[in-house]
This record gives sequence, structure tokens and C-alpha cells, in this order.
Amino acid sequence: MIHFYFKNIDFMKILFFFYHVIVIFLLLISFYFKPISQWALHGKNLFIKLEKGENENKSKIYKLKKKIDNIIIPKVYFLHFYIIGFVINSILVFQDFYQNYINERRVFDFISYTNIIFEIHLLRRLLEQLLVVRTTSKSFMHIFSYLLGISFYMVTPFSLYNSDKNEYSKLNLISVILFLFGNLIQFDSHVRLAKLRPKDIRKNDVLYKVPYGGFFYYVSCPHYFAEILIYLSFFMLNTNFISLLNFVMVSLILIVNGLKTHNWYIKILKDTYPKQRKAIFPFIL
Repeated sequence: MIHFYFKNIDFMKILFFFYHVIVIFLLLISFYFKPISQWALHGKNLFIKLEKGENENKSKIYKLKKKIDNIIIPKVYFLHFYIIGFVINSILVFQDFYQNYINERRVFDFISYTNIIFEIHLLRRLLEQLLVVRTTSKSFMHIFSYLLGISFYMVTPFSLYNSDKNEYSKLNLISVILFLFGNLIQFDSHVRLAKLRPKDIRKNDVLYKVPYGGFFYYVSCPHYFAEILIYLSFFMLNTNFISLLNFVMVSLILIVNGLKTHNWYIKILKDTYPKQRKAIFPFIL
């Protein structure tokens, strides 16, 4: 795939353009078309939907929809996303170093800095998924959500790739600071969420509690807010249209899931949930 990309780079850019446009379109209509938004559910949101169920309907369309709705897999498979992304991105980074070496160029003149910091992000998320995140036997995701994640982490290393000659700018410095800030918030948020669950989850344990501390003071999903900041930093480093589409796509996915998570907290935890919290963006949404 890597070799094919560099031999057909213009074609691949067009392909990635349509990939992002189609997904963004589906995400936008998911705000108004319930089935699509339900297929994006995972974790607590999907568990509540499965327990609640729907009114029975004998039509063939309903039966088909119900079969599709029930194609779920364990949320622990999130790990696959970061493995795939890390492997593909590592090959791209290595390819840059190798090309600079055989062409006797300065190593850091022609290299995709965006892919280097994306590599750091992927490694952190991979280790987090292995060592920090605690999932339960009731944590699932829909198969479409899984396939979207797989395709996203296959496409994103190429979407962020930009090995044009690098020149220092203040925007680059701001991008790196924003990237580090986003990763710090996200790691802190994931640690706080993990501490809410015991290591050995028993049947009668309370699975969901009100998270406190850090950016949880401001929003219900600071890890989503952080992810948006991270992908904004990628766009600021590249400032090209594919990176912009990638940022918009990530933002829409996280806004859809963030709003559902926020509403879930309010509905389930009720009066115990802090009323001043927004869903994703502090003081705004």
C-alpha cells in the first residue's frame, strides 16, 4: 500500500478527499437521522440503547435494521485502531528517513513532521489502551463504528503526510505546543476515568461514577476536547485541504459522541451531576 501510494500520489489524494467528504456527509446527517447516529455508539451509550430496546415491529425493514443494530463487538478492540495506525505511520516515517539518507540530504529538511508527532500520539494511545484504560464486559461498539475506526487509522497517516522542505515558523511552534497540551489533557482525563473503576470489576460494582478533577471541571468529555485540539495541531502544521477535512471529520465524530455522553450523564446520574459542565468545549458546548 505504501509503494502504491507514492507511485499514484495524485490518485490517492483524490481517493482520500472523497473518503473524508463521504464520512463528513454521513456524520452531518446523523444529527437528523437516528439509525446512523446509533451505529456510531460505543461504551455506555450503546449499552443503554441495548438494554432499553425498541418497540417491536414486524416489517422486513425493521427486522433488517434490528439485525444490523445488533452487530456489536467488544470495545477492547479499540486497540486494533492504534496498532494499525502505528504500523502504517511508522513505515511512512522510516521511508522519509531512508530517502533522505540515500539521497544524501539533511535528515530533517525533507520529512513529515506531522507524521512524527502523530507517531508519538499513536504510541501514547496504544500504551494507554494496554495499561490505563479499563473496559467492562458491557463495553461494546457497533461494527460500523469499528470499521470506521479501522479505515480512519489506515487513511490518516497518508492524509497527514507532507514531506515538503521544512521551514521554521511561529505557527509550527504554536502547533507543537497545542499538540503537547492536548496530549496532556487527554492522558490526565483517561487516568481519571480509569480510577473510577476497580481493577477487578465485580458483578455488583457501580460501573459509572461522576468524574472530577482536571478539565472534568469544565466539560463531560475533556478527552474528546483534547483529541480535537490534537487534530487541530496537525492541520496547523500542514495547512492543506486534506488535513482540514481530517480535522473536521474528527471533530464531528467527537461532537456526536460527546453530546450523547453528556446527555447520558445528565439522564443517569441526575442531580449528582455538576450542572455547570458543558459537553465538550469549555463554556461553549
